[in-house]
Amino acid sequence: MKKIRNIFWIVFGFTIVLFVIYKIAVNSFTDHFLGTHPVQAKAVIIDEKNYMGNQPVKPEFSYSYQFEVNGNNYQGNAHDNSLKIGDTVIVVYNREYSAINKPLNPKKLMYPHNLMRKKIKDWTCRIR
Repeated sequence: MKKIRNIFWIVFGFTIVLFVIYKIAVNSFTDHFLGTHPVQAKAVIIDEKNYMGNQPVKPEFSYSYQFEVNGNNYQGNAHDNSLKIGDTVIVVYNREYSAINKPLNPKKLMYPHNLMRKKIKDWTCRIR
């Protein structure tokens, strides 16, 4: 019985360590796959809900965003449940593979030194 308990705790600890490594790797790979020169675009929140897990009574959700590149529409999860349909967000995407994209955190937009200044300047020139 004690041997089974020891094996359980070893497997449990190993699982926790693997989960932490997985979360770190997913975040770094997303940034890596955006490439060295990601492009920014303006996206619109659309009526497509993304439900968050582990909320059986009143599940929360966030809406998806949609943007267009060269006549093709691309979508992604906004990961912000305060956004409503029709709101706009800034997304970054890989120049060659636009399906690889993610929304920028609004806090980063308030502090331009956190962003690539040249890309922000290019983006603001394009939307005028």
